Amino acid sequence: MDTGRNVPNLGPNLNAGLWVCSSLACSFLSLRLYCKIKRHVSLQYDDYLLVVSWMIQVTCSILVSINVAAGFGKRTEDVIAENGPENIVPITLKETIVGFLMTLSAAWSKTSFAVTLLRITKGQIKTLLWMIIITMNVFMTVGALSLFFQCSPVAKSWDQDIPGACWHEFNTIAGMFSSGYSALMDFVLALLPWPLILHLKMKTKEKIGVAVAMSMGICAGATAIVKCYYLGKPHGEDFFYEGSKLVIWGSAEVATTIMAASIPVLRVLIRDFRESVAWHRQSGSFKSALRSFGRKSRRISGHIAIADQRQMPRSLNDQGSEKSTVSWVDSGGITRPQEVHIRFDHRTNARFDHGVDLGHLNRGVEMAELG
Repeated sequence: MDTGRNVPNLGPNLNAGLWVCSSLACSFLSLRLYCKIKRHVSLQYDDYLLVVSWMIQVTCSILVSINVAAGFGKRTEDVIAENGPENIVPITLKETIVGFLMTLSAAWSKTSFAVTLLRITKGQIKTLLWMIIITMNVFMTVGALSLFFQCSPVAKSWDQDIPGACWHEFNTIAGMFSSGYSALMDFVLALLPWPLILHLKMKTKEKIGVAVAMSMGICAGATAIVKCYYLGKPHGEDFFYEGSKLVIWGSAEVATTIMAASIPVLRVLIRDFRESVAWHRQSGSFKSALRSFGRKSRRISGHIAIADQRQMPRSLNDQGSEKSTVSWVDSGGITRPQEVHIRFDHRTNARFDHGVDLGHLNRGVEMAELG
């Protein structure tokens, strides 16, 4: 609390929220990359887009932490009273850069999931995806640039003592429109996989599980709506205080998008862990379960993979859902199975493991395992 004015300091909470968001995004992204590398699946453009988006998010968190140390999160008059008026311009400049970078980070993380969907669609849906990618990036880039070009000269955007004119309404309208449009596209991208998945020959339970995993972008859309609300609120002279809420929701939007884009791939890790736990229960050996989890089905796209001979056979419930396999091909769409994975349990009985793994798709036929 600021004892003089009895005004709460939002800086510490802002700092904590930003680094929690960055850490969660890092955890999900790291597991996504681990799943692909462990299965010898090459990283694609969607993976690189997520990595760049996360790196930008971390950069923004660092800049905001520096600003918090200088007084961001407090009332403007309190910052001036504590650190002097000369501190206002550096803080405002860094916050302008943060707003610009955070908007681009959100746009590229959303583009990542659209690029993923491009590889499993064709025809009109693929055309729609390209329209979403282009329009979303154009609108969000305009919204990001409006932070700089709302004033003439540009430097007046962060230094109000410079002579010139500003059109803050332009920045507000451009920011709200781009944020609202990105939220709408989040909902559209979350719904697009459903028609594809519901036509697969899988158990209904498995279909719903896969569809829900690929629809977590709805959470990113929700955070974008909240951010849009704070963009529309007039900050006036108290942007140092009120603007902190906008910053945290901007970071939350990026984090939820990265996590939502990683969840479909993580279904593979969850399934392998579940099987290892089941093997531990049967064998009674925790070390055996860890070895089973570590060496679980090293599948290589386009080849037949034989797993460790001590693999536990799948349960009867899993066998039913594993009878349907899909493969993703470069030409688009979903085709019949192109490969079979053979497993042996400790009694050397062969079992067949079919699956899909969202990964390397520019070599002929690609298997993508969603659980």
